[in-house]
Amino acid sequence: MPSTVFIQFDSPGAVHATPRRLHAAVGHIFDLPPGISAERARRIPSLAARPAHDVGGPKPYSLGDMTQAPGRFGVELRLLDDRLLDPLDAWLAWGGVLYVGNGGESTAALAALEAQVLERVSWEDIAAADAATAWDVDILTPVVFTSKGRHVPEITAASLATSLQNRWWAWDRATAPDRVDRAAVADAFAVEDRTHIVGIGLGMPSGGGRGRLSARRIEASEGSLRIRARDDADESQVRLFSRLMALARFTNVGSHTGFGMGVLRVEPTA
Repeated sequence: MPSTVFIQFDSPGAVHATPRRLHAAVGHIFDLPPGISAERARRIPSLAARPAHDVGGPKPYSLGDMTQAPGRFGVELRLLDDRLLDPLDAWLAWGGVLYVGNGGESTAALAALEAQVLERVSWEDIAAADAATAWDVDILTPVVFTSKGRHVPEITAASLATSLQNRWWAWDRATAPDRVDRAAVADAFAVEDRTHIVGIGLGMPSGGGRGRLSARRIEASEGSLRIRARDDADESQVRLFSRLMALARFTNVGSHTGFGMGVLRVEPTA
């Protein structure tokens, strides 16, 4: 079941938590421990829901909203599989210390003060959320898509729908909508684009095993969008898109989400 959790931390001061570093820190809670293969984990109930650290594609957890105040740091975690609440609860029981940084002197040790499950819904509930016709979309971390090996920073209704459908298909195929007709989605929706392009560094250590990616910079989008169904839109496309946008509050979109990218805040407005 998709879920969201908000954790409030005690912090030693201002926390310079880039999405990439925060996503990496959270990965230590949810990813399989070193030395445990995904095949072996599937036979162990306590590990079965946890993804391998180097798994290809999006993971079943992502970041959400973040807040910061003197001595406090808060982060929302979005989960596509509520079985991940178990390792999160165990981690909290052992003190819930989250190390955010590069391992140097500037690394912040955050200590969890409280955690609250904000939302926990079934896939069937999301599949039934087909009544919205307009949405405000705030981009919380930069978004980029990949098509035929090429990075595409522009955000369209079709690219959002395709990305969300892929995640749904990966984590609950039984309730997932059929493959998105990108042309039909493009015809059904008008997009008010308030985004701008930013450069993002994907630099990794030279020994990180990522080849040419080790010093790569790409373009991505920041900003906001307003998406609304056209007056003459195909009703089936509007219902489909509404269901997919309902999933957006539990996951991220696009590519390079392992760097903390692709986090949205989606609010239906009609």
